[in-house]
Amino acid sequence: MEKTAAIREIDATLRGRGFIYTGPGSTDYDGVIKVHGKPIGVSVSIPDVRFVSKPRVFLKVRSEIPLATLAHIETDQGICYASGAGLPLDLYHPGEGILRVLEEVQRTLEISYKGRGSAEIVDEYQQYWSSKFALQVMLPRDGGLTTVDGYTFFAGLNDEAQFKCLSRTVQLAGYRTFFPEEARVRFYLNKLGPGGGVRAPNSLLDLKRWIEGQDEPLVSWPVALAEICEGKSLFFAAPNAFLGVRLSMPTDIASGIKNGSIRLASLPKIFANRLDKVTVERYTGTWAGLDHVTRRNLTEGRSMRNISISLIGAGTIGGYLARFLVQSGAGHDGHLAVFDNQLLSEGNIGRHLLGFEHLGKPKALSVKSELERFHPQVNVRAYVEDAIDRWDIVRNCDIIIDATGEWNVQAALNDLFLSTDHVRPSALLHSWIFMNGAGVQSFLNLRDGKACFRCLKPRIEGPWRYPAGNEHDELNLQPASCGDGSFVPFSVDAPVMAASLATRAVLDWESGKAGPRLRTAVVDLERGRFQKPVSPTRVSDCPACRKVPVSR
Repeated sequence: MEKTAAIREIDATLRGRGFIYTGPGSTDYDGVIKVHGKPIGVSVSIPDVRFVSKPRVFLKVRSEIPLATLAHIETDQGICYASGAGLPLDLYHPGEGILRVLEEVQRTLEISYKGRGSAEIVDEYQQYWSSKFALQVMLPRDGGLTTVDGYTFFAGLNDEAQFKCLSRTVQLAGYRTFFPEEARVRFYLNKLGPGGGVRAPNSLLDLKRWIEGQDEPLVSWPVALAEICEGKSLFFAAPNAFLGVRLSMPTDIASGIKNGSIRLASLPKIFANRLDKVTVERYTGTWAGLDHVTRRNLTEGRSMRNISISLIGAGTIGGYLARFLVQSGAGHDGHLAVFDNQLLSEGNIGRHLLGFEHLGKPKALSVKSELERFHPQVNVRAYVEDAIDRWDIVRNCDIIIDATGEWNVQAALNDLFLSTDHVRPSALLHSWIFMNGAGVQSFLNLRDGKACFRCLKPRIEGPWRYPAGNEHDELNLQPASCGDGSFVPFSVDAPVMAASLATRAVLDWESGKAGPRLRTAVVDLERGRFQKPVSPTRVSDCPACRKVPVSR
């Protein structure tokens, strides 16, 4: 809708509800909404009639709302009437959109009247803490811990600080660290909220009242006072908030400590009679550890955090696959080992995870660097040797993933996997692009009597049992150009789809529900051929597994 017409419709709608135009903006109005029948004055401001920026609604008189702990208190943007998912509004019917906003504001305020105000302020308590700094918390969020000692520090690139961090150590891979300070973190099962009449402490006296006013004992005040006087930042980690405080040392006390006339151990006694005069700084924390940022995306508790993976091939498939594996928890607790003995060339970067800055560098080392850039806590080991030659290292894992897409490597790994008697690994997953990008496939071998990789194509000159494309299509058979070495033409979506297919196969296997062993996705709808997910049976003329007992 044209802007002038939208403004006219909004004006007519609000005037029809008894609102009056106040300005100074073209869509600023005052009016009344009913909250459980009681009239409440509000101001409405609509900065964008397309609703990209949401309308803002403010209380005219805060005292009209009787709750002392009113949830959804006003911020600079007004009453928080929309959830994190937002509130869809129809830009083609702006009048109806404004009415919907007023309905949501009414519903929000009525929740507080029903006695949910205190509960909601607890649920959203962290935003009421009004912290000086927001820290990236690199600690595990769960694990049965009650108290953890660590450090706060600034992390930066070169000499420029990027963010403030809380971690068990001062080291953070890929970053320089500055100004470390000791910290103590306590974990709690119950939610935190206002305590002792204090919503957010400004002084030591406020902090004492806040700590002692919580439903669950946080820590005894003498202990907390001693720790904060030692220079420690104190943090409280609860299901609804991660909060912290630090002492703002009075100037005269700081001078006395510096010249040696005051000992840190004497501070609790010195501050005992001036708790209301000594201020504290407030912090909030955001969970940013590798475990948290990966597990929050996975359903049913699936995660690769506890498994060790050997990924062979850091090329077009392997680069993206390495990233997907790490984003699914690989490299946390367990390790991710990446094998590739090739260098990144100019011809690679058009469809590779890596870019120009890595040209001429070993793919394995560059992928490791890229994964550590994604998250400094990831545990990645890079090997620039031939994986077949280092089978002793490759097999020291829970699952081997072959992302080379090269027949000779696939066949050799299949043979080694079938012939090894070592208890590890228990699975071998192959991922490849079929016939110049017609489709992609993944195949999981668990050495449980079902087909092996070679069973999919028992005779090297024969057809695939489950082809992902027409093997007689002219483009599918197009060879590499003379000047391009082993290059074959396919677009960047093919390796990404192959990596996605393999990631899902690993997640299913890790959850104990491996599902169909052979999975196919069509990339090119004209050349590709869909195959229903299947667990192929062994074939009698397979040269790789015919000598392996079925019971193995």
